[in-house]
Parts: sequence; structure tokens; C-alpha cells
Amino acid sequence: MATGKRQLMDAALRLMSQHQASDALSLRELAREAGLNHNTFYRHFSSLSQLQAELMSEFSAHLREGTRAARARTEGEPSVAKRVVGWLFEFAAQHRALCLVAWRTLHGPPSEGRLQLQRCLHDLRDDMLHEQRAMNLLPPGPDDVWRRMLGLYGRHVFALMVRYLDDATQREALLAEAEELLAVLVAGTQALYPGKTPKA
Repeated sequence: MATGKRQLMDAALRLMSQHQASDALSLRELAREAGLNHNTFYRHFSSLSQLQAELMSEFSAHLREGTRAARARTEGEPSVAKRVVGWLFEFAAQHRALCLVAWRTLHGPPSEGRLQLQRCLHDLRDDMLHEQRAMNLLPPGPDDVWRRMLGLYGRHVFALMVRYLDDATQREALLAEAEELLAVLVAGTQALYPGKTPKA
């Protein structure tokens, strides 16, 4: 990535994490924060919306790669749910501004960035479904129902990441909450669809 582009993305994260919406940023303010001439912006982005979408794309790529690696790890924590959520907490602590901006973007007005995050949550849900099926961690059931259930779980885990950033001393309680919620959702799905086999 070009140095100027990285500087602009990092500057936007700093400004947006301080409770500024992306549409409230001015190019001059962004360029000043990045230490660049404001005309440099259009060498790298066509609009602030595109910059926001690229930030969310970067966030999404980190999450998919990291959660896959955490699920595949066999050492350490035996609970897959705690391994994955624990990794997400570590990622959030290391990328605080990015996570806070992603959270606000997901719950903000329609934008390319929000669409990118919604696609990310769908991809994470599908990754979880396929990988948990491969590890025999999910019981039989209709895949469309499991996707809805895992989608709810993913959104709740995102909220847990934000709560962790508010107070890292809650870590163990939040991990236990994530594991308990997954168990409840799985049990509820099984109760609604007993004995059904997954769709192809």
C-alpha cells in the first residue's frame, strides 16, 4: 500500500474514532491529520465513502483470517468459542480505533462501509458454519436456520468486543457469556428442528 494512502486511512481512523462520522470529515482536516497536502487525497480515493469502505474491507479481512486461524488452533483453550472470542478481544485491544469505527459504521446510516461490514458478518457466519460442520461441532439441522442463528451470535460477539474495550477486566465473564450464548442458541435450534439433517 502506498505510504500516503496508509497515512490517510490511519488519520481517518483517528478522527472517526473520536466520535466523528465519516461524512462530517473535511478533506482539509483529514489531510492535516495525515500530514499531507489535501490534494493528495484524490490520488488514492475517489471519495470519503470509498476510504471508509476500504477501512471496513481491511477490518473484514483481518477478522476472517484471524477467526479461521483461532478455530484451527488445537493447543491451549479447549473451547473453540472461547478461543475465537479470545482472539477477537486481543484483536480489538490492538486495533481499538478500527473496531470502534467498524461498530459505529455498522450501526450508522447506509453507506458502502456498512454494506462491507454486513457482507463481512455474513462471511464470518458462513465460515463458522462450514468449519464447525467439518469439526463435527454442530449437530444436524437445516443450514438456513443455522445461518440465522450464527448471524445472531456474530452480532452479539461484536457487541462483546466493544464491551471488552470499555473494561478489559470483564474478559473472563465476557468469554463465559459468549460460550453460554452459543450453547443456548445451539440447544434452541436443536429443539426447534429435532432429527433434521442439514441441507446440502
